[in-house]
Amino acid sequence: MSIDSLNPVWDPLIRTIAAMVTLASEFVVVQVHGDDGPHGGPYVQTLLEDDGYTTLEAASNSFLDVALSEDAIEHLIDMGWQCPEPDSGLPNFFCLVGPDLTPKEIAVFLVKTLTEVYGVSPRDEFEFAPLDLFGEVINGEFGPPTGMIFAQNDTDPRGI
Repeated sequence: MSIDSLNPVWDPLIRTIAAMVTLASEFVVVQVHGDDGPHGGPYVQTLLEDDGYTTLEAASNSFLDVALSEDAIEHLIDMGWQCPEPDSGLPNFFCLVGPDLTPKEIAVFLVKTLTEVYGVSPRDEFEFAPLDLFGEVINGEFGPPTGMIFAQNDTDPRGI
């Protein structure tokens, strides 16, 4: 798993994701808007497992408007992502991380995935779920505001 540091421009996004991972009771979704809004753009998500481990997911071609190239898929695998296993209920790229990985390390890994594989830029718009937790984090209810403005509405970017 590659968790080297990133350009400081990403620090507010990393802080936001880390705060949400720290506080979320079940899952966190970071959805990047595509040309038509939240649907079809890349996303990453976390799911806290009962044993303290966390499953991380990154959008597969099944959910993207613009398919990943073979080079991008190879980069995902080199970073530590596993290929989708739709028959096992894992339709996205995934990896399982232990409780020894900090929320900041998880956030850096997810942002590196978004930037290096999906080509996300600081100008893109983001949505987060759960929305109520995002609102609390971004408004500073759990510490200083994270410093980055994101797209907000009442939809769940997972489409569930």
